[in-house]
Amino acid sequence: MTLPATAFKSLAPNEYTVTPFRTYAQHTYTYVSGSTSNSNDVKVLFGKQYVTGSGLRVQNDEHELYDSIRQSFYSAIPYASYGIQSSSYAPTGSVFVITATQDLVGEEIKPGTFTVSIGTSSSYDDSTGNIFISQSGVGYNIGRIFYDKGIAVIKPLTGIAGGGITNNGICIVSGTNVNIQFTSSVKLFEHSVKVKLNPTDFLYSVYNPSSTKSMITGSFETPLTLMASQSLYPYITSIGLYNQDNELVAVAKLSNPIQRTDYSIQTFVVKFDT
Repeated sequence: MTLPATAFKSLAPNEYTVTPFRTYAQHTYTYVSGSTSNSNDVKVLFGKQYVTGSGLRVQNDEHELYDSIRQSFYSAIPYASYGIQSSSYAPTGSVFVITATQDLVGEEIKPGTFTVSIGTSSSYDDSTGNIFISQSGVGYNIGRIFYDKGIAVIKPLTGIAGGGITNNGICIVSGTNVNIQFTSSVKLFEHSVKVKLNPTDFLYSVYNPSSTKSMITGSFETPLTLMASQSLYPYITSIGLYNQDNELVAVAKLSNPIQRTDYSIQTFVVKFDT
C-alpha cells in the first residue's frame, strides 16, 4: 500500500548537505624474499629488460613486468602526467617493483608516508613521488612511487650479503626481510540531514493498529483520540529517509525515545557516511 503524501515531510534544500573528507589507515608489511607465505596484498617483484638472443620474450615474466612499467609510467603521456623530470628515477635494464592491491591502497598512498627498510637502512618518499635514501645528511634518489596506483619502482643493485639499501639502490637476495610501510587514503562523504518538526507535525499515527483500540475495556477512548485531543503525545524512536519516489532508503534509530511536543520546533540531525 502506498502511503499518502501527508505521511512524509519534504526537506528544504538547505536541510541536506554533503561534506567530503579524507580517511587514512596505516599499513605495515614484511616481505621475505623467496618465502611462499608472503601476503598477497603487498608484493616485491623483479623486472628485467629483454635483450635480443637471451631467450623467448613472451615466456619471461621479468621481461613483461619491465616492459609494463616502462610503457605505463615512462612513455610520453604518463611521463608528463606524473610530473617526471630528467632528475627523476627511471629504470634502465632492471627494476624492483613494490606493489599493493587497490583494496589496500584505497584511492592512493598518502604522499610522504611510504618507506622501505632492510635492516637498519631505510628509504622514504619526498611527497612528490621521489624515493630517497638518506646517508650522512645527503639524499640519494633511488626510485619513484606512483601514489594513485600503489606502485613503487626502485633501482636494483647486487653484492650486499643479506640484502640492504645504499645510495646506489636496493639489494634483495633470498631470505631478505623487506619492511614496507605506507598510509592509504580514501575520500568519503558525510551526509547530513536536518529533520525539523513543527508543533503540528506527526502528533498521531493512523497506521499503528494499536492506536485505534480502546485503552480500557468498555471505554471509547483510544490512543488515537487522545493524540488528536493533544492529551497523549507519541514518541520518536526512528526516522526514515525516503527518495522522491517515496522509497525508503535509510533508517536512523534514536538511542532513546524522544516525546513529541506541541509547543516548540523539534530538530533531529541524521548523519551517515558513504
